[in-house]
Amino acid sequence: MARTDPLDQTHPLKHDRFGHAPALWLALPLLAGCVWDTYDQPDIAALLWLGLVSTAGLWFCARHEKMSRGLLVLAGFAWGAAWHQAKLPPQTPLSAVRRYDELSVRVESAVTRRTGEGWTGLGIVTDKGPLFRRRLALAVKGEAPARGAELKISGHLAALPRNPTGYDAWIASQGATLKLSGGKTLGVLETPSAFALWCQRSQNHLEQWLRTLPWDDPNGGALLAATMLGRTALLPEDAKAAFATTGTLHLFAISGLHIAGMAAALIWAARRLRLPEKPTGIAILTLLWVYVEVTGASPSSLRAWIMAVFIWAGQTGERATPALQSLALAAAATLLWSPEASSDPGFQLSYLAVLAILLVGVPAAEQIAAPTLPERLTPKGAVTTAQRWGWRLRRATLGGLCVSLAATIAGTPLTLTYFQSSSWGGVFANLVLVPLSEIPLVLGMASLLFCPWPSLLPMAAWINGGAAATLDAMTWLTQGFAQIPGLAVTGTVQPRISGPLCAAVLVACFLAQAEVKSAGRLFGVPTGLVVLWYLLFVY
Repeated sequence: MARTDPLDQTHPLKHDRFGHAPALWLALPLLAGCVWDTYDQPDIAALLWLGLVSTAGLWFCARHEKMSRGLLVLAGFAWGAAWHQAKLPPQTPLSAVRRYDELSVRVESAVTRRTGEGWTGLGIVTDKGPLFRRRLALAVKGEAPARGAELKISGHLAALPRNPTGYDAWIASQGATLKLSGGKTLGVLETPSAFALWCQRSQNHLEQWLRTLPWDDPNGGALLAATMLGRTALLPEDAKAAFATTGTLHLFAISGLHIAGMAAALIWAARRLRLPEKPTGIAILTLLWVYVEVTGASPSSLRAWIMAVFIWAGQTGERATPALQSLALAAAATLLWSPEASSDPGFQLSYLAVLAILLVGVPAAEQIAAPTLPERLTPKGAVTTAQRWGWRLRRATLGGLCVSLAATIAGTPLTLTYFQSSSWGGVFANLVLVPLSEIPLVLGMASLLFCPWPSLLPMAAWINGGAAATLDAMTWLTQGFAQIPGLAVTGTVQPRISGPLCAAVLVACFLAQAEVKSAGRLFGVPTGLVVLWYLLFVY
């Protein structure tokens, strides 16, 4: 935690204490242990013994700083690997499985196809036998079930290839080793909980509500529903391709951008109403949690909500918690709740991007977008309105470029590894589209406020229309960006492990340079590392 007295001397962000983010000593070993188990799968008995011995050593060596620090890292590493192996479904490679089969499956997620014909999702095999607890990707006909339902499903079962690519690679990153296509539901073995059914009904109701516009524009309604519900499957194919090409498809995933925007709007309204701070904060976090559950509790939305909880707790506590400490606590909590997230591209990209923004983008923006000499010397009374807005536009543009560039540099190795493409045009596209995306988000929230009263649907429809018009303009701009030649860098990473390793090196670089005051060095060293990696490992 940060000291409350700003005059107190504080340690820099060096390896001895990681500055004001001691939670990094927990988050990084946990992450390293989960990743180690993903690639090597050591014996769990040895991991448990190592964790116990290291934890016991911490108790007896608490007064020896260096020894206790090493034991803490070792304990986090061992417990992370053991917890990952115990919690994750079996990951041992399967021999070629390709047959028509009937399986009992507990549904973990289910999303209706954009065409309305069937659903896709993930599930866990509950049949005792060689496939027990295996996670599989599902493509099934009929109506999508609620999360938690256990179904008897028949279909064509196949094992994922040993070196999956494309969609199969994403399935594998979610812990799946099988996929079932052409499925058909034969019966319901166990009904989902009442809360899961309520969430499903609420999501369907919200989708219909958000699709209601004053004019006939199914794509506009689909864009708004995709924005508010985080369902990229609702996007028209041409719009989805344009957002993917420009690296801005993240605008349609429930992530930190959505949660932060909604929280800011709710906090603004609470302050205008002069509501008490702490009870209101708890109420806002509860509303956001319900929103996350209703929209499907995707990993990105859960990560964003957990991060919001730690940021709020730090800001309302007696001691201010730095953003890096909140980020580390959120990462550790996510791994303890769901250790398989360590291999999820979304987890890696989101936390790496936020880390780069905190340690590179924001410090560089403070230097590059700082007030110029004329701005500092000109008296306030002599500043014209045009000058004031010009200076604000310059600072906002330069600051946004720094933040966007930092996130793009950090994410390049992973996006090339997992998606064989990385868009540098996203640096400029995000500069325009991210601020614009807050407009339909706020309007969508206003529309949802009317949701309990159908009599207010005409008013909500016009609010939806304003949000849809903004999204149409964003789509038009994105399609224009997508036409720029050379916008995206494509290639195959060989070996694939080099991409995550480059990301790990970037994390070390960001932490090592956290106290650097030169914007050129803050950007130059990570850029040099990414360029060197690209020349050596991308084909």
